[in-house]
Amino acid sequence: MKAAIWDGHDLFVTDRLTLRPVGPGEVRVRVLRSGICHTDLSMMTPHFPKLPVVLGHEAAGEVAELGEGVEGWAVGDRVAVGTQTPCGTCRECQRNEPHNCDINWGFAPIFPFALDGAPVASFANISSFASEIVVKAAQLFPIGDMAPEQGALIGCAVSTGVCASRILGRVRADDTVLVFGVGGIGVNAIQGAATLGARVIAVDANPAKEAVARRFGATEFVLADSAQHATEAAGALAQAYGPVDVVVECSGAVGAIETALRSIKRGGRAVLIGMSRPDATATLPLHQFVTGGEVIATMNGGAIPDRDYPGLIAEARAGTLNLADQVSGIWPLDRIADAIAALRAGEVTRALVDHEG
Repeated sequence: MKAAIWDGHDLFVTDRLTLRPVGPGEVRVRVLRSGICHTDLSMMTPHFPKLPVVLGHEAAGEVAELGEGVEGWAVGDRVAVGTQTPCGTCRECQRNEPHNCDINWGFAPIFPFALDGAPVASFANISSFASEIVVKAAQLFPIGDMAPEQGALIGCAVSTGVCASRILGRVRADDTVLVFGVGGIGVNAIQGAATLGARVIAVDANPAKEAVARRFGATEFVLADSAQHATEAAGALAQAYGPVDVVVECSGAVGAIETALRSIKRGGRAVLIGMSRPDATATLPLHQFVTGGEVIATMNGGAIPDRDYPGLIAEARAGTLNLADQVSGIWPLDRIADAIAALRAGEVTRALVDHEG
């Protein structure tokens, strides 16, 4: 089958990848669309711990085969695929903290693929840059006739951004919310807060992102100045829009994170959801937080799939959440490099790969 493989130096497309058989409680899914996230780009390093690897963690597809004991699904069902697979038995799961389970995020190495007989690793329990994947049945959520390019966004961009505002940020109707970074996660953090009635100010270094931010519910837009010191930038934001109740940082840029930490009011909440470089560090203004304040970061925005994904899908189908305008372009798998280049250049909100073409 066809897939894009990262070998530590190059991302190449091959049709020689093979996939292990489906096991009990598992489902083989034919991938229709895969989103490309900045997290995937951050994994494209020679230091990735499992190489070679099939990246990609946003998928929509159709059920192709059912493993032993799987009920409630039929071949041909259209599904969104989530990354979370908590083991249910480790100390963290037993403490009702599945977000701390290593199995949940695919940190434990597994090798479901092979290339010319050599093992190839999976990423984030999905590996949606492959045309077929084997996943646990519990990872699947029905999308019906939703366009697959929209359904693919549920597992990361939509759930992470919306839940970062609603679950981690605990945004309320009368809150003032700053969202740093108007990308695939950021637009969902914006609409996650805006649909609750909050006032949302979007911050980005790209002036072209203003129209995007407003389309998803931002009432104001601030053009970030990378040369401005974080304390000065935060002071200007607070003076113009404060008191700021919640900040959702979606870019992962150190300067943006340090500004975000300094922007909230006393007793406010800073949600860090952007993916930073592995060696990145940021300074925390301790004097600001000892008098009241909270910094929180949890993968997937604190989403619990069984609890949150069906509701997000229902909101999208009802038009309450705007998924269609997030899809900036769809590239065939053979041109995944072009899609990645567009994402790196900030030209897209979400770039997707078409596995059908």
